[in-house]
Amino acid sequence: MTRTESIESFAKTIYKIAKSNRDVTLGCSGFTGEGKSVFCIKLQQVYANISKTKWSFDHLTWDRDELMKWIEGDINNKGQKPEYSALLPDELISMFYRRNWYEDKQKNAIELFNKCRDRHLFIAGCVPNFWHLDPAFSSRMRFYVYIPRGRARAWVFEQEDNPFSDDLWNKSENQRLFRKNKRNPYRIPNFICEINYPNLNGKEDKEYNEIRRTKRVFTENQNKIDNTQKYRQIKIQRDIMIRKVFDLDPKTKSTEMSKLMNGALSDSAIRLIRDGDR
Repeated sequence: MTRTESIESFAKTIYKIAKSNRDVTLGCSGFTGEGKSVFCIKLQQVYANISKTKWSFDHLTWDRDELMKWIEGDINNKGQKPEYSALLPDELISMFYRRNWYEDKQKNAIELFNKCRDRHLFIAGCVPNFWHLDPAFSSRMRFYVYIPRGRARAWVFEQEDNPFSDDLWNKSENQRLFRKNKRNPYRIPNFICEINYPNLNGKEDKEYNEIRRTKRVFTENQNKIDNTQKYRQIKIQRDIMIRKVFDLDPKTKSTEMSKLMNGALSDSAIRLIRDGDR
């Protein structure tokens, strides 16, 4: 039997958890265009009414640094959102991608998530595939929401309270049960409920698309600049190390160096670096 719950009831549950001095983080996934952002927006609008906090489309972000400032504030403790605020990082994959687990900013952000319980924030973010998030981050998620094809409904899951499990989402078992149960989640142990939710009205849709165009594009351009600077610095360090090898052993051949680098640079490129011409 399908366990259904209203979006208002779920928002009340979230606020109750926040009031009990626990953090509330939610990851919403599903195919592109199925309504992940719409669900999170509608849920946070209802939550804001219940918690008596302000919410607007300015609470959406595509920038990890901005999200961290909302949580902790800047150096002068400015920029923090008020206690119990709802925040919506609309593209978690660009902030907490599992393949970028080694990045210092990502590790620092995850560490902050482990320490910000006293802020009583409700953070709901969107990602095409929940399992592509950094495991250190997804393990902090209290709720996992999946938007199946067809829009307007959401399946809500929570981590299992099991002291003997190293996978509280039971991913492999739930994958098997989902297929066995005719591709529905209703008998999965981590399943909580199904929620039907409305679409954005015309004004809301316009506001969302406008802020998405401005904030997301700005963040993407800034990331391109940051990446260019980062890789430029890496190249400088690489060239210094190559020259150092030749200084230590002048008999080293550029062809040997190229092989050592698995062909990442040609021997002619290495000669140019060695001679300071590149």
